[in-house]
Amino acid sequence: MTENQDIDSGHNLFVVLQNLGSNEAIGKLQRLGVVIHGLVKPIKPFIPVMARVSQAITPILQTVSPYIKRVGRYYEFIYSVRATGWLPYHTLPFHYVEDCRDDVSLLETRITDFYAENWQDIQGDIESRLDLYRISEETKEAFRESLSTHAAGSYRSVCSLLFPVIEWEFRIYFFEGRAGPISSKKMLEKLKQRSKARDILPREAYGWVLFHQLVHHLYESVNESNREKYEADDVPNRHACIHGIVKYTTFKHSLNMIIMADYIFQVLTSVSESMSTKKRPTYLAAVPEHANRSDNQDLH
Repeated sequence: MTENQDIDSGHNLFVVLQNLGSNEAIGKLQRLGVVIHGLVKPIKPFIPVMARVSQAITPILQTVSPYIKRVGRYYEFIYSVRATGWLPYHTLPFHYVEDCRDDVSLLETRITDFYAENWQDIQGDIESRLDLYRISEETKEAFRESLSTHAAGSYRSVCSLLFPVIEWEFRIYFFEGRAGPISSKKMLEKLKQRSKARDILPREAYGWVLFHQLVHHLYESVNESNREKYEADDVPNRHACIHGIVKYTTFKHSLNMIIMADYIFQVLTSVSESMSTKKRPTYLAAVPEHANRSDNQDLH
């Protein structure tokens, strides 16, 4: 159709609408056309500029794209792992999750089997970093005992062993080792006040998930109104454990507790690097700087 034919067709449509008594509708369309023209006219000179900007940022987007994809991959990994009740941990290979992420039951079994079959290597990985953590020798020994206890299948003992020494480290770090009642809320508030972003992300990109568990789950108060919620959660809760409200007796309970303890000790080690020498617990003096910045690779 030629331009003249377009005009003729438009004129014919105009006449038809007029004959149908649609003068009011035509008037509205004409006014709308004027408005649209008024909106487009001011930005018309900028259209070539916008095209050049689009061309300029294309290489940047191409550079950033792999990082965006990696973040998306991490998110999918974390979401899939948490759906099984497990906590994300650096030793778990991505392909174990990505191969069956749509089948939660299968993925849960697969993760459990991976940890059971590779526990010796995972334990060795933790122990290789433990001496570099800025925590007391008493706590290190208790952590080693928890690893051996888990390996022996005595899962119910792990939570009872680790929760008290974690609290001991909080007291040393933030309350000068004072005895007497100190609420979990106060301990966490002190930790949040002293922590920087780099402190809560000491390893990989899972730190924010584990920090959320620490702040919003591990030390929450458990009562009859929320008891079922914590019974159904595979991540142990200090209040439920110490007061005998929930029994933490499974392989998953035990290893999730070890994962949280490992994370907490990494955070405390990182926090200690920001503390002045006078404020550090005396036993930290001999521990080298950046102790928690491990170069260990994921177990694939």
